[in-house]
Amino acid sequence: MPHFPGPVALLSATILTLVTACSGAVRQPTGQAGGRVVFATDKEPECFDTQVSQSDISGVLMRNVFDSLVSRGQDGEFKPWLASKWSLSADELTYTFTLREGVKFSDGTPFDAAAVKANYDRIVAPATKSKYAAGLLGPYAGTTVIDPLTVAVRFTRPFASFLTAASTSYLGIRSPKAIAADLCAGSPAQQVGTGPFLFASYTRGQQVVLTRNPSYNSAPATAAHTGPANLSELVFRFVAEDTVRVGSVTSGQADIADRVPPNQVGTLKNNATVQLTSSNTPGLGYQYFLNTQSPLFADRRVRLAVQQAFDVDRAVKAVYFGEYERAWSPLSPATEAYDASLVNSFKYDPAAAAVLLDQAGYTGRDAQGFRTKAGRRLTATLLYVPLYTPEDRRTLDQALQGDLKKVGIELKLVPMEAAAYEPVRNAGEYDVIAFAWGGSNPDLLRTMFDSKNFFDAGGNNACRFTDRAVDDWLAAAAASTDPVARKDLYGKAQRRIIDEGVSLPTAVSERQLAVRSAITGLTFDANGWPLFYDVERS
Repeated sequence: MPHFPGPVALLSATILTLVTACSGAVRQPTGQAGGRVVFATDKEPECFDTQVSQSDISGVLMRNVFDSLVSRGQDGEFKPWLASKWSLSADELTYTFTLREGVKFSDGTPFDAAAVKANYDRIVAPATKSKYAAGLLGPYAGTTVIDPLTVAVRFTRPFASFLTAASTSYLGIRSPKAIAADLCAGSPAQQVGTGPFLFASYTRGQQVVLTRNPSYNSAPATAAHTGPANLSELVFRFVAEDTVRVGSVTSGQADIADRVPPNQVGTLKNNATVQLTSSNTPGLGYQYFLNTQSPLFADRRVRLAVQQAFDVDRAVKAVYFGEYERAWSPLSPATEAYDASLVNSFKYDPAAAAVLLDQAGYTGRDAQGFRTKAGRRLTATLLYVPLYTPEDRRTLDQALQGDLKKVGIELKLVPMEAAAYEPVRNAGEYDVIAFAWGGSNPDLLRTMFDSKNFFDAGGNNACRFTDRAVDDWLAAAAASTDPVARKDLYGKAQRRIIDEGVSLPTAVSERQLAVRSAITGLTFDANGWPLFYDVERS
């Protein structure tokens, strides 16, 4: 899915109007409703409030509870959901939505324009401390209630990425009556949406149980049926250990296993009771972010030495058993505006890395063979949270550590508890951190590399990168409705990021799921997230 017509095609006209998707036959439920499905996943949400949390698992789980204004399929096309149609003003600053009639939250509160305003205003409020959703709203100026079923969302400058953002669960709409100061807890009374499932219970360290919303009448136009969900119960079970998670599906204890590791793919292909299904993961794959404001990596020569000292091809092949390709850009190839010109743009060259380190003044060697400068060892620290760092990524970290040692760089891998890690990260007290970030919107680059988006400002600029040209390119891309211009601008940003050595991509990943043969109807959205509304048990 290297490109899509999505926001580019839809926003090319000065006035954009999308009509409802009720053209053609009415979609009907497929098969017989009922049944329970257990989805075994590797992580547990640390917060169930998607307007605050930035985690993938929170978004995947709560997608079943909260609907959004628009939906977006894997083809990138936007379709109606809670909004039946919408338009863009001539100055491209205001999106006006006509909302669906007769939709209610599961607590009985009517869904209306006031609910949209309450949610979007809450997201950007400083007291909410949104870690991601506020960034998705970009240059948000406010929301105006025109009448109960018409709402206008205003921006201070053109913001072409808004429809993509509005389709995500991070901008999902929750009941205004259930909005409170802290909605992170797994309390059914707090997690109230219009979605196909109700948040029934949460058992910490074990599972979340969702039950069918019998009154559901607001399915997105991208779904295969209308009305309530096919399943009567959907259980998210938290199983961190890969072998145990996959084994729970082969044994029948679970129906779907999330994130099947590549080393088990071959075995599962020979299991007649299980099928493998996968989705290319858009967004940012697992990569290393070098802190440009740390004393060590403020020097571009040292950053480029790290880039050339790491044999990414060998590491990715060994860790992922040949199932994944290596990455070249901060963006995955499945993301809009991915710049394929970066393929083979740099290479493993430890000799060149050694020259760069010499030029940076690290010409001495200590008793352990590490480089020194003015008597001080060339040492970098990579901070990580074991709970959120799967085994495959830890193995990549160790491969990086080994390759850097060969050129005289000591890389210390420092595990931390999540509570201790966040304040240290936000203060920029690290040399390297690494993570992946899913999402189909190339505006992720703005979240990750714009100089205004440091962690302590609510962004995710892990490199603490400040580059005026990159800022300008990303701002212009976010505002542009011209597909050629957007691709060019995002491409320039990707090339500069790699040329400056601030990000070191590793692998192009897929989301592999193991699904028991009795389960049908599982699909993926534009973010590569599994969708459960159409799932059935045969």
